[in-house]
Amino acid sequence: MASGVGITSPFEADDPSELTATYAVLGAWLVAYLLLAGLVAIDAGRLARSGDLDALQRSANFAKLTALPFFALNFVVLAEAVAVIGSNDRDRFGLDGFAAALGFMVLTYVVLLPTSAYGVACLTHLKKTGQVGRAFFGINLVLHFLFVVDVLSAIVVIEVARDRLGTARRPSAVLRNLLAVVLALGSAVAIVWLAFVVIYYWFDPPTTAFFWDGMQQLTISTPVEFVLLVLVPIVPLITFRTAVQLFLRDDLDALWRSARTVKLTMIPLFVQNFVLCVFVVAVVAFFPVILTRGALLEGGPLVLTVLGTIAAAGFVPALIGTYLMMLPTSIYSITCLALLMRHRAVSPRFFAIHLILQLVFVTDIISTLVIARRAHHLQSTPIRRTEPTAVPG
Repeated sequence: MASGVGITSPFEADDPSELTATYAVLGAWLVAYLLLAGLVAIDAGRLARSGDLDALQRSANFAKLTALPFFALNFVVLAEAVAVIGSNDRDRFGLDGFAAALGFMVLTYVVLLPTSAYGVACLTHLKKTGQVGRAFFGINLVLHFLFVVDVLSAIVVIEVARDRLGTARRPSAVLRNLLAVVLALGSAVAIVWLAFVVIYYWFDPPTTAFFWDGMQQLTISTPVEFVLLVLVPIVPLITFRTAVQLFLRDDLDALWRSARTVKLTMIPLFVQNFVLCVFVVAVVAFFPVILTRGALLEGGPLVLTVLGTIAAAGFVPALIGTYLMMLPTSIYSITCLALLMRHRAVSPRFFAIHLILQLVFVTDIISTLVIARRAHHLQSTPIRRTEPTAVPG
């Protein structure tokens, strides 16, 4: 409802008074939502007392999945409101916009809490019946009350509950390879683009409109992959759930194979992304140099400061965007590493070092190959599945 009012004509409101309808709808919706949230909390408590773990995990799964599109659209609507309010407070450098953003964050957090009711109840039941340990319970209880990671924590708790109920299923080959397929499509386009770049700079062919248009159109793979991996993270969430399922089934073979495939498949795409980022940063940084070279030759420190700021403004978003794209590609690798650690196949030092390497550019690929090799060698010695009284935290 709020999205229908707020994004009918996105970012076309010129005055905060034009947001009155949006605020009215949001206010009425919030009151109704909080009343319903009270009933949800009561129902979650009832299910926990009755020990209906199956109903708890199904309700937790449904609540979190249906909340995802709401929070995405909620962000768009409230971002529009903050932009309008801030732009109309130029005399105070947009302080009203910052105040509105803080208020919206608080309200959104209040809306987040009821979506975790069933997950917390499910977690409490698992702990009460001794099916999970203190570390698992404590960590996931905290994560259930934090933005973004609450979804990941809910997936873990739901899959653990299904494993304890005996209703967990082995993920299909389609789900296991979904991330690799998405990356492969982007990398295929990136390979063609990189071929165009090599031909242009090494062989200096006659440039035609077709050549330039082709290079420009092929850059679409990077923004599309950014949307699929970051802005609309359906594929990463499916991958994360699949990785958790494989972990609970002790399917080390599927984990290391998926991890290696994903990391090797992504290489051309990230090379293209790197080249594009370097080009954008170079243009942003050096174009002002051309415009202000007279002042620069005079040695003006202020000019150098301005140019450094402009360069940073181009570099930082490019770095953050690329890093966010990289994180989902480490899901299988980190899960495989955790499974090796669970069975004491690697030392705590090995685990810590490679966990860090998985979060760093380039080294994540090397780390994955090392982890895959360790897991592959371990296949010669069958892993006995133990039934721990608690899932390791």
